[in-house]
Amino acid sequence: MGNPGAKPQQHRPRIAVVYICDSKYQDITLYSIASIARSHQHPLGFFFLQSGYREGVPPSLAAFLASRGHSIELLDAPRPSGLASLKTHGERHRHISGAALLKANAIEALARAYDYILYIDGDTLAFDDIRCEALCGFAETAAVCLDLAIGTGADDPLIFGRCEAAGISPFYFNSGFMLINAQKWRETDALGRFAENFARHQRKCPYLDPCPTHDQCVFNMTFQGDIVQLPMTLNVQKCALQTDLWRDAVLRHYTGPYKFLPVRPWRCDRKEYALLRSISRETGLPAPGFYDFGISYPLNRLRRHKAVAMYEQAFVAATGKLADHRSRLVSP
Repeated sequence: MGNPGAKPQQHRPRIAVVYICDSKYQDITLYSIASIARSHQHPLGFFFLQSGYREGVPPSLAAFLASRGHSIELLDAPRPSGLASLKTHGERHRHISGAALLKANAIEALARAYDYILYIDGDTLAFDDIRCEALCGFAETAAVCLDLAIGTGADDPLIFGRCEAAGISPFYFNSGFMLINAQKWRETDALGRFAENFARHQRKCPYLDPCPTHDQCVFNMTFQGDIVQLPMTLNVQKCALQTDLWRDAVLRHYTGPYKFLPVRPWRCDRKEYALLRSISRETGLPAPGFYDFGISYPLNRLRRHKAVAMYEQAFVAATGKLADHRSRLVSP
């Protein structure tokens, strides 16, 4: 017989971590997977979805993941549905295609087998345990982080006015790190609502004018009022390069055309290079390349001091503007 006074064991949520990439980002995605796996204390199920190509996971990386209790499965990325109704309209939306539905379809494909699904972009590096299991347990559809360029008004000061005029939440999140409550996703037909909002977004974006995003605004439209705010440190996008927030990030998100590979010394601090070297040694992935031991990074920060100060001020100001936002804030 069991101990009648013992507390019942708490169910550990089943968590899937999903990546989608094409052949261009194969190498950085493998590094990203390794960065999360090496520091995440509890086992995770990684799903590596490849779009338009097939290239195996190196055996040394697979062995590294298994040694830490993680699993990885290589899959073909799902084909987007509803293409006939999602054609672009004019020059303004030429950048949008049915491929923008890949994230939503991938989440849908795993939503019955897992409790929570972390979708994460491949151009990310985790510097510490992101503690997925501690973030789970929320009842809302998604837990997300503020977009530091758009959502703070740093790159588009008019976004708060547009949100107010449209009667929508001013909290605009980045879709490169989304922890999804699978049950709520299914119950609210999030995939169907995403497709409807995708079509609306092609006609008019409520956030940006012109709109440069493929799917991010659509996710914001779909999750309106049903999100949990995560700490900024869990998804620090590259607009914050060389700020205090970038320095202290749990996870850095290398948005834009320049990623963490190949190494560019003037954008790579010693902390980043040390992580890349450690990943290479531990997993057998190719070495990150030449580094000047941190000489050019502080010189570049000095050159960029005005931009760095501008973003730091924008982050502080946005925190105040969004303080009254109703969505819940949780920390791991």
